[in-house]
Amino acid sequence: MALPLPHGKQFIMSHRMMSGDFEMSSMEAAQDHYSIGFIIHGDRKIITPTKSFLIHAGCINGMPPYVYHRTVPGSTDYYESYLLKFSPDLAKELTDSLGLQFLDNLYSQFPKKFSPDDEKELFSLAKTLLNAYNASNELDNQEEKKAALLKIKYLLFSLLLLINDKGESANEKTIIYNNALSEPIMEVVYFIERNYKDPISITQAASISGYSVSYFSRLFKNQLGKAFSEYLCLTRLKHVQQLLLTTDMSAMDISLECGFPYPGNMTASFKKEFGMTPLKFRKQNRFK
Repeated sequence: MALPLPHGKQFIMSHRMMSGDFEMSSMEAAQDHYSIGFIIHGDRKIITPTKSFLIHAGCINGMPPYVYHRTVPGSTDYYESYLLKFSPDLAKELTDSLGLQFLDNLYSQFPKKFSPDDEKELFSLAKTLLNAYNASNELDNQEEKKAALLKIKYLLFSLLLLINDKGESANEKTIIYNNALSEPIMEVVYFIERNYKDPISITQAASISGYSVSYFSRLFKNQLGKAFSEYLCLTRLKHVQQLLLTTDMSAMDISLECGFPYPGNMTASFKKEFGMTPLKFRKQNRFK
């Protein structure tokens, strides 16, 4: 389980810097708080029982309580973010005004991406909130602490409302699963994300799940809606998309980097999945 909020705290926030190879050692879920991450630099892949998706610089992502998740590196770049956590009680004034479904609706939209101007405004406001939180930790006077918490609360409300109103869901980087994934299948999905560059056999995957190949094959397709080989290919293609949009690497180099030994196979698979060649995808989307 994720670490709970410290005793007596309704809100915490930190500025995180981690190496590109950082990964969560196990599945985690919060029980007493919502979290929001503002991605300043780097890329992360998030795996949950219902979907997996890539987040990168400029994205904002959130996790509600009781949703198991695990992250793996999305690239070799270092990872930098603001991370805030708040209790449902802290947001009660907001949800009393807008309805209990407000947070549910907001968190269903994550991850979200924004225009350059909106991104600048949101990340600046997040930094202001972090500074206010850090300043509050230096206070000893109880009345000053109450005033500081009030400031934090309304900065948080402003952020939540702006995130809800601006930007759009980054659905093009999301893989939605047919059914909620069981823990053994999630372990296989995690293994794929860590090793997609290498040859992976269904026998390897089945051994990780603890099932026979035949049973694993049926279970995997039932839960993810795709055969193991199709899902592995799609995972690699999602990483191809990312490199097309964020690097100047050639199609041949991207093919090798993402686990396709032959560029022709990568191009054919990409066109079948997305309806265009990799280079056309780069031309149409890179500067949007």
